[in-house]
Amino acid sequence: VEATNEYGWLPVGALSYPWLTKDHPDPRGANLARVARALKALLSRPDFIPRLGVFWDFGSLHQHPDPPNGVLRTEEQNALFKQGLGCLGTLYSHQYTYVLRLTSFPDGHKAEDQAEGTNVAKYFDRGWCFTEQSWAGLTKAGHLSLDLGKMRAGKEYDYDFASLVDDCTQSGGRRPPLLPSAFAAELETKSFTNGKDDKPLVKRLYEAAFEEQFGKATKLNYFALGWGDAEAAQLAEVLASGAAPRLETLYLHRNEI
Repeated sequence: VEATNEYGWLPVGALSYPWLTKDHPDPRGANLARVARALKALLSRPDFIPRLGVFWDFGSLHQHPDPPNGVLRTEEQNALFKQGLGCLGTLYSHQYTYVLRLTSFPDGHKAEDQAEGTNVAKYFDRGWCFTEQSWAGLTKAGHLSLDLGKMRAGKEYDYDFASLVDDCTQSGGRRPPLLPSAFAAELETKSFTNGKDDKPLVKRLYEAAFEEQFGKATKLNYFALGWGDAEAAQLAEVLASGAAPRLETLYLHRNEI
């Protein structure tokens, strides 16, 4: 994971998105089409990104094969699933991985049509999505955390890497990092399908990722994120806590501070 390329990022991406139904995250392939649209643009510059492996929880972690009929993961699969969950903080928070965030529902998706028991909350109200977004907001440069919900309808990004990054990092697309205590407090307002088990887990994982990423950071790139004084104050609170003892360089240009 530390073997970054000459441009300072890894050929690794992680997808953050809300599941659309209880048993399948993307039954019509609508989210897959949106992700493919973004990946086509990202990979249009092989001199920058020659390849990119994407972590997608549904395909990357063992899921229950057929929950409605009682077909669940085997013990071995369950152990691997839990091991995978323990690695999520590194995947999403690492300073040099990409995070692709689908912050909006695809066209045609209606929460009121979903089966009982489905989490119908929007991206910013879901516990796991909030956690993944918070991980991605720790120490990454702006262009490595992309809000795909800001892609323009009808815009073809096929060979337009720069336009995709510009659109997906525009003002409001990235919050400043949160102290673990602030993260834990805000997490209480978010919804989980399995909150009893997941909420304490993500609190632990967030705190570990926060300490790891800030503890080793020597340079932080928070430029061109549309931040104002409120965001600067939030960042100052994090840095004043002593979270980044090795920090040497902080970039904040092209903001509105």
